Amino acid sequence: MNCDNSMMIFCKRGLAVLMTLCAQWAAAQGLADVIQHSRQDPLGSARTMGMGGAMTALGADLGAIWSNPAGLGMYRSSDLSFSVGPGAGGASTNYLGTKSVAAEPHVIVGQLGIALTMPMLSPDFKRGTFAIGYTPLNDFHQRAEWSGQTEGNSITQQFAQQANGTAFDSLWYYYPFDAELAWYTYMIDTVGGSSDQYAPAFSSDQVRQELRRDRTGRMGETTIALGTSYRDQLHIGCSAGIVSTEMDRVDVYRETKTMGASPLQELTFNDRLEISGSGAYWAFGLILQPQKMPLRLGWSYRSGTVLSIEDFYQVDAAATFAGSGSYAAESPTSLVEYKIRTPRRHQFGMSWTFGKAAVLSVDYARTDFTQAGFTSEDFYSEDVEAIQNDIQSDFKLEQQYRFGFEIRAQEELRFRLGGGWRSQVADPTTNAFGDENGTLLPGSAAITHAALGGEYRVETWYAGATYRHASTADGRKLYGLGPEVATGRTGLGLLMLTIGARY
Repeated sequence: MNCDNSMMIFCKRGLAVLMTLCAQWAAAQGLADVIQHSRQDPLGSARTMGMGGAMTALGADLGAIWSNPAGLGMYRSSDLSFSVGPGAGGASTNYLGTKSVAAEPHVIVGQLGIALTMPMLSPDFKRGTFAIGYTPLNDFHQRAEWSGQTEGNSITQQFAQQANGTAFDSLWYYYPFDAELAWYTYMIDTVGGSSDQYAPAFSSDQVRQELRRDRTGRMGETTIALGTSYRDQLHIGCSAGIVSTEMDRVDVYRETKTMGASPLQELTFNDRLEISGSGAYWAFGLILQPQKMPLRLGWSYRSGTVLSIEDFYQVDAAATFAGSGSYAAESPTSLVEYKIRTPRRHQFGMSWTFGKAAVLSVDYARTDFTQAGFTSEDFYSEDVEAIQNDIQSDFKLEQQYRFGFEIRAQEELRFRLGGGWRSQVADPTTNAFGDENGTLLPGSAAITHAALGGEYRVETWYAGATYRHASTADGRKLYGLGPEVATGRTGLGLLMLTIGARY
């Protein structure tokens, strides 16, 4: 391999070529982004979380801003609250018989907002409530680690297979984020005087494989909402808001030789992804409260959100050889813009009050992920079409079931228990989201959550706390062509604290 020539090639990349490379990489990321930004897991007030999110038929809580704006029509006084608490996003994993546990502690800002109740000049519509607030929709903070010992199964074999048939001076064009970096750092090299056939540095060697993923960021919405009540029997509400998202992810993949003849001792790939974007949505809801009945029925509709997303992506690689030092390379930067259309959602809820002693609430929500969309002027039209076809063929209807139970132990003291389950959103046997073993890959698996909390009220003040844990199955290959699947569970545990006042 001629390092001088490769360096010259690396440095002569033009802007047009880089745009092509960006589109080639980002097409692979498109489907994952659609799921990541469409599956929302709101972290609202302590009450909302303590009730398992089953708030569609309940009201007089700032959680109604997200769940069903019709709940604002039940307010009889104004409300101000703030929620915050410690959390930890982590994973327990198993790869090649080695188990690992990792977590990322951090502080989560929950729902905060204000609801202002005002009299209305109508005997049928006595009050109206205006609310503004912020609701976190997703918390992306997470740390996960995978490691295991393997023989004759190296990422360098993937790079050699990927590069075969492509001349070494063209690798930068076709494979700038993987095979080109491997060739430049001698993880692969040409064989037999050929210019387009390659051999891996690790072939039959025993190596220890490690992957560490650190992810930070959040997705949230700032919303204004209105609610009123017709004769205290039919509650009506609507809302509109701005959704914002940001996420930084760093994947560090490492292979270390433990036994073998290769002079390569260790290799490292650092994979960096930064995502940011925003979009708008609207929602409408109803709650029917028949007179002299403890039953309430709720329904809400949330429009899809067209998110304008910007992705920044870059990879760097390094390799250390016995007796000949280290080599490093860096990919070009990929900066692309695209739009994601998240699917619309319908929610149905029912609650039953047991006098002033307790309330039981259940929700059902459905989101048809085949309605999601993806567009970009930075992509080849055939790549956009392929992503959209995968959405239509591989995505499916997501169903959510949530429940919550609140009991009033005393006039001032309440306890809550809640939970829920949501179905997977993609077929695990498809090319886009599965492998030959039918293991469901990250992002699309079913999710479960459970919560336990309480609240204490003194005059106009109240304070609540809820512990909630959500988890999902995780299955992935540490690299694209590797035969082994790493399994485990990822989750987020948090203690949400809410302080508020009604006046």
